[in-house]
Parts: sequence; structure tokens; C-alpha cells
Amino acid sequence: MHALRRTSLRGLSRPVRCFSVLSGVSEDLLISTSIGHQIGGETHSALVDSLVKTNVVPANSRLECALRAVDRAEFAPQALRSSSAAYENRPLKIGVVATISTPQQHAQVLGMLESHLQPGMRALDIGSGSGYLVAVMAHLVGATGYVQGIDIVPELVEFAQTNLQKTLDDELLESTKITQSMSKNVLDVFSQNDLFDCIHVGVAVETKAEAEAFLPFLKQGGGLLVPLGRGNEEQKLVKMTKHENGDVSKVDVMSVLCQPILDEIPVEVVQETRTEKVTRLEHELKQWRADFETQHGTRPTREDMMADAYAKQLFMDYAAMRK
Repeated sequence: MHALRRTSLRGLSRPVRCFSVLSGVSEDLLISTSIGHQIGGETHSALVDSLVKTNVVPANSRLECALRAVDRAEFAPQALRSSSAAYENRPLKIGVVATISTPQQHAQVLGMLESHLQPGMRALDIGSGSGYLVAVMAHLVGATGYVQGIDIVPELVEFAQTNLQKTLDDELLESTKITQSMSKNVLDVFSQNDLFDCIHVGVAVETKAEAEAFLPFLKQGGGLLVPLGRGNEEQKLVKMTKHENGDVSKVDVMSVLCQPILDEIPVEVVQETRTEKVTRLEHELKQWRADFETQHGTRPTREDMMADAYAKQLFMDYAAMRK
């Protein structure tokens, strides 16, 4: 097996992992352990400040302005919308098979695609989940642009539509759309005349042919970002650029771990057993303690745990399951 190419991003020297909107395998991991603990805050403003301070987002940039305009908590589960947990640098569950990705991943992906998200441009987000990326993209391309999200899970389509209606003004809302796909062939809903300057794929495809299938829908000068590789194994995050002469250049940006694209609409979700839930909660608590020790250089006390909204909720859920 060949090792995946790993390149630095905005000064990061370690391999970077990112997790898709539909990822269910990485909720307790941060994208980059080198700076991940420095990202997050009690408020939306503090979260964006931390992204700027760690150089994930350039200061005074269009991207910073767009991120400040879209509050991550508005796309989080209802129970967390008034909690600082919505601003932590970790994925948040938005369904049994779905998460909203970390703030760090979102910022990195948007940074890689920003040149293809200029005012008036057209963008497509495949595996749009909560609709968060669609909202930020809408602020980047403006009311003269267009952003479309697409997801195979009907509940997520409805969730995203509701979130966008609450967070975007009427002008931007008119230039966005969330569509449900009926199978993994998500592009079946488009015609050859539907061209985009930017295509972001948040779920992994296994073959080069599947990745290149998005290229006919990419405008000249456009950019495509897609995870390539088997599901639940390390994949390559590939950036493809279609040049004005029609040639396509490809760059392996970094190693990623993304959920594979779903073959069909999920009709039944197997719920966790009691034992499975206890095991998962134990693992997440253990990971939180390890993260705390890495950040603070000391073991967390009970007071530390109760002061952290995410850890407190984990502890309460775990205690309830052990009764």
C-alpha cells in the first residue's frame, strides 16, 4: 500500500485529517492536532477570532467576513444552539448518520476554494448536510451568484432548508437552493448546461473515474475538491482545476478520512444498543480527557469537566446509561 501524499496547509507541518458532513467515524477527533486545541471559543466571534489567530483564515479577508456572517450555532442541533459547545472545534451530530464538520475543516475547505467563489460565481456543495457551507458560500458569491446544495438524506435537505431560511437575508436566499438526490448518481439532477465555478464534494468516491465524472459540470477556470479513495480508509483530497484551454490539473492536497457516498436513500437506521452507546460514550470521554491533558498539561478535574459543555453532556449521558 502506498502512503498518501501529505502536504502542509497554511503553515501546518503535520498531516491533516478532515471529515465529511456525513462522517460518523470521527466525532471525537480534531482535524489537526497541532493547532486544533487553539481553535474554538465561547461565542461565534471568539471562534472566528481563533481561526484567524491560528492562520487558518487570513485576517481581514473575504473569507473572514463570510465566516463572521454565518453563526455556526444556527446549523447545530437544536439542543446545542444556546451552548458554547456549538463553537468547539469538533464535529457535532445532526442526525444518526450525519455530523456538521469541525470549524477548522470548513475554513480550510473554503480557503482552498475561495478563488472559485468570487462574486457572481456559481457553486455546488455535494453532501450539503446542515447547509452551513452553502450559507458561507452564498456570502462569498453574493446575491449575483448562485449556490446549490445537494444531499441524499431527505431529513437533512429539510434541515438545511430551514437553517438557510433563518440565517440568510431574502436577497441571498433567492440565490441558494437545496436539492435531494435519489441515488449516488447525484449529478443526474443536472443537465450539461448546468455549469459551476466551484464544486465541493463532502463524501468520498472510490475511483478516479467517479471523481472525474464531476468535471463536465465544471466551468473553465473552475475548481473541484473531492475525496478519492475507499470509505473508512485514508483518502486523498484532490483539487482539480479546469483551465481556460480545457486542460485539467490535479493536486493531492492532503490526507483525509471521509464517509463514502451513499448508494441509496437510507430507509432504516439501526439504533445503537445500550452496550454500544456506553462503549461510545466511554471512548469519547477518554478522548476528551486526552485532549484536555494535551492542551493544559494536567489531568482534568470534575470541575473542569462540568465547566465544559461538551464534556458535561457526555458525562451526564454516560451516568444516565450506567444507572
